[in-house]
Amino acid sequence: MRGSPYTPGAGHTPPVLAGREYLEAEWREMLSEVGGAGRKRAQDTILRGPRGVGKTVLLSRFQQLAEEQGYDTITLQAAAGVGGIVEGIVERAESRLRQQRPAWQRAKDALQRLHAINVTAAGFGAGVTINPADTRPNPVQPETLADTLATLAQEIRSDAPGGGLLITLDELQVCRATDLTLTAAALQRLNVEHPESPVVFAASALPNIEDVLRDAGVTHPDRLFLVQPLPVELTRSAAHLAIVEPARQKGVTWSERGVDKLLDATHRYPAHLQLFADQTWKAADGPHAITAEDVERGLDRAEAMVETRTLDPRWMRATDRHAQLLAALAVATTTSPDSDYVTTAQVSHLLDRAPAEWSVARSELINEGDIYAPARGKLAFTVPSYAPYILRNYEARRGQARLELTPLSVMSERALSQERSHTRQLER
Repeated sequence: MRGSPYTPGAGHTPPVLAGREYLEAEWREMLSEVGGAGRKRAQDTILRGPRGVGKTVLLSRFQQLAEEQGYDTITLQAAAGVGGIVEGIVERAESRLRQQRPAWQRAKDALQRLHAINVTAAGFGAGVTINPADTRPNPVQPETLADTLATLAQEIRSDAPGGGLLITLDELQVCRATDLTLTAAALQRLNVEHPESPVVFAASALPNIEDVLRDAGVTHPDRLFLVQPLPVELTRSAAHLAIVEPARQKGVTWSERGVDKLLDATHRYPAHLQLFADQTWKAADGPHAITAEDVERGLDRAEAMVETRTLDPRWMRATDRHAQLLAALAVATTTSPDSDYVTTAQVSHLLDRAPAEWSVARSELINEGDIYAPARGKLAFTVPSYAPYILRNYEARRGQARLELTPLSVMSERALSQERSHTRQLER
């Protein structure tokens, strides 16, 4: 069928943002309180989760909800090799000033204190240039950034009662350490020195963000930010709604058997739900119903796409040490299918190595986004289908490796031995 309602791809907003309703409701209520009472009601939020769970989509939804309540927004995207937080704010200021935004015009003196803006003789809005990097004075201090944001937010609220200023930052974990500490310190100064200012901060990040913040020198990030984890799997009811409702709006029904097949195949992983549903739609005979047979055809197409676009590149860039650790994690995962994670003790047993001996590879795989730590001492794959893929490809990789890698058969035997030992302990 043509005209698929599903939206596969990074950052694309699905037609039904299922499973996030409670987060939207809490965010909307918090914005209302900040719009009236200021920072003392703010909850600066970090949406934390592996890739593909909808962090960027939800962050965009937060922005939309804020703008509906009269907030102006500064949207920033962190990326390696690009400018920092202040540079991003300055670029947004250039745009707003050229658009003759009244609140930004009135806040021009405060914005000048960020030291990266020159005002021409014609004034703000008629010609704004950014100073060359080598002519900028000392870096902006947290107090200066906080004062600027507070002033701008107050001017925005004067035009839109109940509004304020929202700053969003996608991929927070990529920020330079100096930007992370500056942002944290500025938010803290806002809390202390500008409790009435309607400023809110929201970001998205990978699961290791708290370690990244601490490594950057941000003390007690859990006290400054509300870190909201987004699960890898939606609940079955939320995933069902995400699949069925967009089709219903187009007058198309899914068979329950077909929906069950798709939910099982995707493990209710948000990114794969959209991709697999999209491919099923395109494979369906239609015009008014999607059958289990349609799903079978769609799954074949979608699984091939996941392998070539996602899993093959990840596997090819993995080092031999990475591949061995991933294989151990895959064996442990399949040995404990009812668990959402495996423990570092399980992995160490399969590798016959202490955790310290593979901690570097673990950290590198977490930073790459291949695995994540849902809690201390626990590990899981970010993409659920990665485990069976690794089990299919590891032995070929081991045969070509420059290092001596542990065979799958040895890992599997160790896993079974560990499971038998665990069962005996429970029976005692």
